[in-house]
Amino acid sequence: MNDIILSIVAATLLILLLIAGIVITFFMTNRQRMRQEHELTETRLAFEQELRRVEAEVSEHVMSQFSNELHDNIGQLLTAMHIEIENRKLDDPENQESFKPLEIYLAEVRQQLRLLSKTLNNDFISYSGLLASLKLEVDRLNKLKRFVARIEDEVTGTPLKSDQELMIFRIFQEIIQNVMKHAEAKQVVITLKSDSEQFELCIRDDGKGFDYEETFRENKGSGLRNILKRTALAQLECTIHTKIGEGTTYILKKLPH
Repeated sequence: MNDIILSIVAATLLILLLIAGIVITFFMTNRQRMRQEHELTETRLAFEQELRRVEAEVSEHVMSQFSNELHDNIGQLLTAMHIEIENRKLDDPENQESFKPLEIYLAEVRQQLRLLSKTLNNDFISYSGLLASLKLEVDRLNKLKRFVARIEDEVTGTPLKSDQELMIFRIFQEIIQNVMKHAEAKQVVITLKSDSEQFELCIRDDGKGFDYEETFRENKGSGLRNILKRTALAQLECTIHTKIGEGTTYILKKLPH
């Protein structure tokens, strides 16, 4: 009788050990699989972040080169045109007045070129800061006379790094390009609020607006996708409020820690 009981106990213990072994093996295998999936996800995210960083660096490098080309090559051509006009005025003093419209247009082009060259130059933006760069861009936009732009600011400091400010300025330029191409706006209001802990940039236009969901659903929002991608890269959040006939508002905020 005792032998039977001992056999039952031994068999039960053996079964329990087998079950425990299976559970432990399953748990360890599942844990290893989860760790591998986590590592794979981290690797994928790191790759995407690095890819975006490289894309941004290439884009900014192209911007800087383009800025230098504008300033050096086209600037020299405009200077040569100015000299040619002055020579023509000396050769034909009786018709000097007829050259005035050309001089006015040439001066306007040179001023626009100077402003554009600065806003495309990374070093200028890093040196001057975001607020000064935004004001310069607003000045340039108003001279184009496509719409009236104004900037309102409450700035006492910044929680951002210089590369974040540069990215935000490029995002701002892309938003403005969207406004110029699609919004048919008459006014654009830029509001910047920033201190040592918080940051918010709001760009609001009174244009025709659009259907946000439909734009993404029909794969038309490449510019919007680029804005959202760059915002995420700058560790910010971007909220877009829009409705057909009621304009569009873009809000960029610093993500909380």
